[in-house]
Amino acid sequence: MKKKRFRAAAAQTLARLGDVHHNIEVSTHLVNEAVRQGAELVVLPECMNTGYLFDSADHCRALAESVPDGAFVSAMSALARRHDIFIASGITEWDAARGRIFNSGIMLDRKGEVAVHYHKQFLATHDQNWFSFGERGCPVVDTDLGRIGLMICFDGRIPEIARSLALQGAEIIVDMANFFAMDQADMWGPARSYENGVWLLAATKAGYERSIYYPGGSMIVDPNGRVVAKMPYDRHGVIVADVVPELAHDKTIYAANDKFADRRPATYGILVKNYQDTPVFKTAHEPVVPARATSKVAAVQIHVTENVRSDDVFAMVDHAAKLGVQVLTLPEYALIGTWAPTSADAERAADGAKTHIGAAAEIAKRYGCVIALPTVVREAGRLVVATALLGPDGAEAGRYRKTHLTAEERDWACAGDSYPVFETPFGRLGIMSGYDALFPETSRCLAAAAADIVLWPAAMREPFERELIAVPRAADNRVAVVIANRLDSPYPGGSVVVPPSGFPLWDINQAAPRSLAMGAVMPMFVDLAVCRQKQMIPKVDMFANRLTQTYAALVEASPRAQAAE
Repeated sequence: MKKKRFRAAAAQTLARLGDVHHNIEVSTHLVNEAVRQGAELVVLPECMNTGYLFDSADHCRALAESVPDGAFVSAMSALARRHDIFIASGITEWDAARGRIFNSGIMLDRKGEVAVHYHKQFLATHDQNWFSFGERGCPVVDTDLGRIGLMICFDGRIPEIARSLALQGAEIIVDMANFFAMDQADMWGPARSYENGVWLLAATKAGYERSIYYPGGSMIVDPNGRVVAKMPYDRHGVIVADVVPELAHDKTIYAANDKFADRRPATYGILVKNYQDTPVFKTAHEPVVPARATSKVAAVQIHVTENVRSDDVFAMVDHAAKLGVQVLTLPEYALIGTWAPTSADAERAADGAKTHIGAAAEIAKRYGCVIALPTVVREAGRLVVATALLGPDGAEAGRYRKTHLTAEERDWACAGDSYPVFETPFGRLGIMSGYDALFPETSRCLAAAAADIVLWPAAMREPFERELIAVPRAADNRVAVVIANRLDSPYPGGSVVVPPSGFPLWDINQAAPRSLAMGAVMPMFVDLAVCRQKQMIPKVDMFANRLTQTYAALVEASPRAQAAE
């Protein structure tokens, strides 16, 4: 029988390189302390049996242990039996059957037996010096505590891994980590929880190991992306929190929408293609001319209100283009006086769409720029939420049809079914509109299709749309993201351009304070060559290193969606 609530613990410590007896002693102390505080699941950091920065692959091999009879695993197994608890830990593993060394994660059950066994998939530069890429997929296991999946550190930077776990019903994701930087701990962990609606239990190291400084950042995050417990930086010890697995069953957002039922698996096919078969592979290997590989982009934060007319909107767009902006985007429904149009509002917008598109086209031609105009159009007698892309010749360069619709939009709109990328003189442009951005698959599909710049006309409803997912949508994909947000939506303003590597400060509110000014123009000069190379750090490519064969869950029909039909 599953528990309705249990107490979990994440331990923050530092393994001593090559000293398994010391590491067992430290881990035992932390597990005992967690048990003293009532924990039934204790999570330890990555490579806790051996340390991490080996001299060589041979050094790593000499220290690696087998599962389940290695010294560290055996010691943790005995602890799990003694206390009648679950223990999860990262380990350096020698797999004799495969003849390979893996950066592995195991979770031991109350009997001390291996309940789930995982190999890290997305390997950091150091990992690749001695570990093989994972071969166990994305396993999830049922326990009396709940349905649990494992990932390890850098795995959290690839949205598909956490998504695949959640789509298999994981209520809790256990993350055994060696966080190197605060953004990894403070932004990406909560972002993965928020976008998937799952608990995250992340245990990391703190201190110095040879050339690496681990700041810490162990945390427990609820399915809404809220950090409910966190260990201070540079401290050793345990944090505990009560976990209610059932909360992960509620995937609702915006009151009437569902993060999983509203997915469009049939449109995500590119995410399970081999890297060599995707456009991003081609552009990554094409030469660029530096002098021609730049673009000035901007989010123009203006839309129709009682006091702002459509002429005022176009006047601001004209002014921004006059000052040299080459790619401009407006907020969602910029020419409608509400962030949540009714069917009557949409009909009126469609009536005026041809005129508005023509006005934007004149500006685009006058200044030789590209303008993304979010509007509503009629196609084959149906209303479509569309963003028209007007090119420097004054012609419509393309049109994106919104793929993920809100509950309000489904009352009157027909959804799109693809993520086109448009060639322009200023880069390859992709578009995601409003609710689209809540689905990591949208930006991943655009990036896999070789978008350099992703335009996000927005009408945000929740703070975490900007605070947690805006930067990952750029940095996960190594694309510039241009966000133009409305000022009348539930979470207004804050239009911004996020560079492909994110900001030097992980907190977007510090890096780019939120402006609430009507007419604000947020520009950035984008180096397209940076957008076309997808390495986060040496040998860590956000697309080439994906193990697409493990992502089948992404394109399978969602049971939640079927139930909602």
